[in-house]
Amino acid sequence: MFTTFRQYMTLSIVLSVVILGSLVLAACQATTPAAPAAPTVPAGAKAGDLIDVKSCAFQPGGGDTIYEAECSTLIVPENWDKAGSRLIALPIVRIPATGPTVAEPVFWMVGGPGGSNLGWAPPAWLLKNRAAVMVGYRGEDGTVVLKCPEFGRRVKAHIGVDLFSDKARDDMSAAAKECADGYEQAGVDLSGYTMPQVIEDFEAARKGLGYERIDLFSESYGTRVAQIYAYLYPESLQRVIMVGVNTPGHFLYDRSVLDKMIGHLAELCAQDDYCSSRTDDFAQTMYDVNRNMPERWLIFNIDPDTVRVGAHFMMMDNANFATIFDAYLAAGEGDYSALALLNMMVKVLYPADALVAGDAFNKAGTADLDRYGGPESINLGNSIMGAPHSEFIWPSAQKWPLELLPEELRSLQESDVEMLLVNGTMDFSTPPTALDEARPYWHKAQMVLLPDFSHVEDEYTLQQTAWERLITSYLDTGVGDDSLYVYQPLPFKAGVSNTVIAKALAGAIVLIPGLILLGIALVVRRIRRR
Repeated sequence: MFTTFRQYMTLSIVLSVVILGSLVLAACQATTPAAPAAPTVPAGAKAGDLIDVKSCAFQPGGGDTIYEAECSTLIVPENWDKAGSRLIALPIVRIPATGPTVAEPVFWMVGGPGGSNLGWAPPAWLLKNRAAVMVGYRGEDGTVVLKCPEFGRRVKAHIGVDLFSDKARDDMSAAAKECADGYEQAGVDLSGYTMPQVIEDFEAARKGLGYERIDLFSESYGTRVAQIYAYLYPESLQRVIMVGVNTPGHFLYDRSVLDKMIGHLAELCAQDDYCSSRTDDFAQTMYDVNRNMPERWLIFNIDPDTVRVGAHFMMMDNANFATIFDAYLAAGEGDYSALALLNMMVKVLYPADALVAGDAFNKAGTADLDRYGGPESINLGNSIMGAPHSEFIWPSAQKWPLELLPEELRSLQESDVEMLLVNGTMDFSTPPTALDEARPYWHKAQMVLLPDFSHVEDEYTLQQTAWERLITSYLDTGVGDDSLYVYQPLPFKAGVSNTVIAKALAGAIVLIPGLILLGIALVVRRIRRR
């Protein structure tokens, strides 16, 4: 039936990818609700109007929790700084407090940029005496959504193949320019989709909902918005929580900072019996592997740039560290199967289509574009890992029409607003150096640095009782109690090695299509006999 082994393996891969894709698609369809219709601006509406206020059942992110909430629509100018700017609409969700004592409401600011601000599931303990409010982000949740489908398609075409090649960079940059040109031709004022404009939306929502002062709960990118908020409207804020603090300049990753954290990982590895038995220096192993990957393992492609992107993303969550250790340690021993699996999974699962790229370009670019020194400032160079997520975004952001924010909004400013800053020492998204940078400027800031925690999900989930105590004590008193935290070491050994998974998958790719073909042959034989 097949004239060459290559034809058989090609069919095997196609069938396996179809099966895997179907499973992933089914899972996504089962857990992700259909996106709500974008809000519209009714005739006669004016800026600041809060309309369509009604009770609603709010189910964030398709999770199991359903809140009895209040949903409404906020009318705002597309550009607060321009008289006569057209109006756009933003959704608002308010979840009321469950207890009798009501303190200042907590306004949520999610990370990104390029993600919805309507996916928060506030814990029950936070809702006991305060409401939780989500204001949709302009450019993401409202009338105008700055999606760039062609950018996503071109990213998908290069992931797993040649992600940071000159051709890929040119393709993605061209797609970004085409996207921006299309929005401008459609009459969208791109200069209105910046962080200060988001803050004006939050202020309009605060007034429309009747709150004198609010608490901010921000993470990652949201912390940058919160910093500017505290500078522009200190009188509107009671307290500000920042988790995974992103200080000015850090929408771009600093290779030297990432290298320093990998150096700390190497020190921890040297103290761990399992890890130290496989390498004398994990940092050197990672350095060498990132420069000496083969083009493929068996028949599976390996793109070094895609592998670095996957590793960078996975190192933003403690639960995934063991997987990255396993993959690089195995590669250092000459077994590249786990890196081939990582390359495949990034290609299949990276949500390029879901990223609202125009929103990301606009909000990050207007703040930090002047810090970008070209591809050579963020590529692998002589570093251990480079700054792969920056390589992914910034060359294309250069093609977006960007006007930098005023200097005072792009730099740290002194503030007497009460703040709680929480970072992990192993945060590969918003590195812990942010706390030292902020310390001289924010005079009423309490800083909590959690040893060997990574990005925000670790803070929320690794020690939940300690997290609850920290946040509730801070919101109630202005002093966060971090006494319940205990040191939690990073995992070095994966429960199931990715090399085992990769080899099992390779076997399945050979076996499953063979069984399918055997089944077809048996059916054909039975039909012929009849």
